[in-house]
Amino acid sequence: MRLLLAGLLLLGITSAAAAQDNTLAPHPRLLVTDADLAAARRAERADPLRAALRRRIVDEATRDLKAKPLEHVLVGPRLLTQSRRAIGYILTCAMAYRLTGDMRFAERARSDMLTAASFADWNPSHFLDVAEMSFAVAVGYDWLYPELSPSDREAIENALVANSLAFALPAYDPPGKPDPRLFFATAHMNWNQVCNGGLLAAALAVGDKRPDLLKVVVAGVRKSLPLAIAAYEPDGAYPEGPGYWSYGTTYNAIILALLDGAYGTDFGLGDSRAFARTALYRTEVVGPTGLAFNYADGETGVEPTPAYAWLALRYHDETSLESSREVLRSSIERRAYDRFLALNETWFPALAPGGGDPPADRALDIGELPLAVHLRGGADIAMIRGAWSDPRALFVGFKAGDNGTNHAHLDLGSFVLESDGVRWAVDLGPDNYNLPGYFGDMRWTYFRLNNHSHNTITPGDRIQDPKATAPIIAFSESRQQPFAVADLTPAYPGSAKRMLRGVRMVGGSAVLVQDDITGLAPGTVLHWVMMTAAAVSISADGSTATLSEDGRTLRAGILSPVEARFASVSAAPPAAVEAQNSGYTILTLVIPPTAAPDARIAVELAPVGDIWPLWLPIPVTPLAGWR
Repeated sequence: MRLLLAGLLLLGITSAAAAQDNTLAPHPRLLVTDADLAAARRAERADPLRAALRRRIVDEATRDLKAKPLEHVLVGPRLLTQSRRAIGYILTCAMAYRLTGDMRFAERARSDMLTAASFADWNPSHFLDVAEMSFAVAVGYDWLYPELSPSDREAIENALVANSLAFALPAYDPPGKPDPRLFFATAHMNWNQVCNGGLLAAALAVGDKRPDLLKVVVAGVRKSLPLAIAAYEPDGAYPEGPGYWSYGTTYNAIILALLDGAYGTDFGLGDSRAFARTALYRTEVVGPTGLAFNYADGETGVEPTPAYAWLALRYHDETSLESSREVLRSSIERRAYDRFLALNETWFPALAPGGGDPPADRALDIGELPLAVHLRGGADIAMIRGAWSDPRALFVGFKAGDNGTNHAHLDLGSFVLESDGVRWAVDLGPDNYNLPGYFGDMRWTYFRLNNHSHNTITPGDRIQDPKATAPIIAFSESRQQPFAVADLTPAYPGSAKRMLRGVRMVGGSAVLVQDDITGLAPGTVLHWVMMTAAAVSISADGSTATLSEDGRTLRAGILSPVEARFASVSAAPPAAVEAQNSGYTILTLVIPPTAAPDARIAVELAPVGDIWPLWLPIPVTPLAGWR
């Protein structure tokens, strides 16, 4: 024990000293060393997935040889498309060269770096563009350093300093009034992670030549990054949704890996319990269809990222490691685009000591995960499923939390629902970021972003309070009847004394969505909404609706109030500049106005078919008494 403690103490002293004097290993030193690649090539003999990954990288790089060169072209206010193209081209081609020795790949990456270096700037008015371009150029410079001429190196180094690192001191230690373009340093969301990651990669790439800038950046990142990591508290869920989880978390992993590779420590930045759990969030937020519970500005697909495997390896999460392996296998087979594809060579989800898969008769090890989970935080969410290993299983994702979160929609009380491999209740996702005022004063006028397009309940034509926080106040992971209840009262100030919404799954075969409202303002008409891409057929009396898609069926039945009726209406927004939502329908309830101050709305949603029990109404009891 004394020897162990002494060794740990020596490691800490050595790491701190390295960080102080900026001692760096020779190139290539960022993220993937030559020793890493040699080990990966040896492991291919025992793991066909590694060999498939290498072939995929080389194939992608071969296509990149014919790709259009980078251009300094803005889309709206952003150069981001070009910055991300740079990551894809430079990292993939540089890695293909390191794997094959084929100089065509090195030349393509060199050409892209010099093109980027020739740009007048990397668009600092939208600093994400600078950050991602910095990452691309810094990693390419490091990985191909032996192949670059002295003049190439000088041009790239100068560009990294002038277009990226020149902003380090104003960002981390502004001498006067802070530059609003550099707000990332004190932000709590994805900009923090991405911009810190891009600057750190640039600083480490040229740190032996510009130790002054390296010192500023390392100190700045150590101070800034904890603000972003705090967003995962307390359970690992990401407030900006699973799409931005992939984006921010990838750069978070890059930062920790860069620091650990350079100094042998991440200085405790990766010690957060919540961040250690976030790979499980990635596992749990995806339904049986493979689609994500896409709250906020998120699409249903979650981009593949090598950070998924990095997290599982870093925090010894075997379940997520196996899941990340399946994600990688699927993305290789589908030839899915991933600009960080090359990093899978070092952040590879190797399971067994030999690096291969577990025995074929052993299913993905998710049996220990609960079927119902409540994850707290800025996104206060619950996910409930009928089974983990059945692609036809029933699944519901339920959203509460904070409307003020970055990229949030006004979606408190919303849900997504799937069964039989069909997403029945959908979240439409984001609209065009270049719409006027999308991130400003017009944000909540857009249909896809406000509550009128989300699967929630609304009194009258109210818009949810953009600053409201609505918590999940009750939750049960009971295997037979798991549920979650949220208090939506803060979402609609003054509309009712109390508004509760609950979702309950019964026997893995039906879902009850129930609203209990007390003290409702007289004459208020309640609007109940469920957005769907399915064909909708409503019974003659309006009490049931049948949804059909891909030969599968879901039945919706009104349990309360008895006088309510289903209707289907267009999902098109009022403004032609918005996405027109072709192929979607709103299933809604027509609820007659009442003078009564209290209301209860209960709708049962149940799949119909060969594996499902006969439809039976679920008993309706007050949400306050759900146990």
